[in-house]
Amino acid sequence: MSPEFLRAIELALRESAVGEFVRESRWAWPILESLHFMGMSALIGTVGLFDLRLLGFARAVPLVAMHRLIPVGIAGFVLNATTGFCFLAGTPDQYLYNLAFKVKVSCILLAGVNILFFYGRVFRRLGALPPDSPPPFGARLVGAVSLSAWIGVMSAGRLLTFFRP
Repeated sequence: MSPEFLRAIELALRESAVGEFVRESRWAWPILESLHFMGMSALIGTVGLFDLRLLGFARAVPLVAMHRLIPVGIAGFVLNATTGFCFLAGTPDQYLYNLAFKVKVSCILLAGVNILFFYGRVFRRLGALPPDSPPPFGARLVGAVSLSAWIGVMSAGRLLTFFRP
């Protein structure tokens, strides 16, 4: 993206009602951080467990039963996306020009493409597997990519403060 385009996005976010609220409210940032942490816990707690199951751990737990937890992970992701947007609107200059933020967004996009691959190519075959059988290669690949992407998201998120522009 061109510097002019990034600057226009930065100004639009900074002048938005959400951006002003986050910057001017005494409690907005700490509450948003708490919600962001809870969302990440729900996301990684469910999707991470499912990814580990795809990798072959806890074979006694049927994949279908583990998959029922995914809506909790989706809710965690929605909470994180919402609070993350609030952070971005509050201090856009700390994110838009930050290498760690770009890595974080790239990892989120990778996780999204991985989900599309999972539901498009792998998921249907998992229902036919006997409960104790090892997951097929495609499922293990999806689990490894997903787990790696979400670890990347969390790591890059922690590094945001160290790479402030």
